[in-house]
Amino acid sequence: MWSCLFILFAMFTSVYPKTEEDIKAELIKLIMKCNENGGVDVTELLQLQRFITPTKMKTKCLLACAYKASGVMTSDGLYSIEHAYKIAEEVKNGDEKRLENGKKVADICFKVNHVTVTDGTKGCDRAALIFKCTLENAPKFGFKI
Repeated sequence: MWSCLFILFAMFTSVYPKTEEDIKAELIKLIMKCNENGGVDVTELLQLQRFITPTKMKTKCLLACAYKASGVMTSDGLYSIEHAYKIAEEVKNGDEKRLENGKKVADICFKVNHVTVTDGTKGCDRAALIFKCTLENAPKFGFKI
């Protein structure tokens, strides 16, 4: 069910799995941990899988939880460009162009830190913006979503 989100996770996670299966497993663990209380229903989870940017606050906050746990976001609810660069380096697989393109996506998506959000440091709104930005821009730089 989570296989469609592994690219987002691969670009930003603080765990550096080497295979797609490792990436999927780590993502599932983070999402499940963040959703331990069952606050986000299956319908919303399926929408994430279909790359639909969440509009419900609970789903946005689930993303924020996973992003903070992985290092994509800081504890202050901001997108971490430093972490994104580090992950781009980790997942380049010897391909310098992939590294360059990963950094380009990170640079583009860094703009979400300059958007006014309604939830402050919780990061829920910003997490949805990161999700949307990645979905819109990663394919332009050769990343499959």
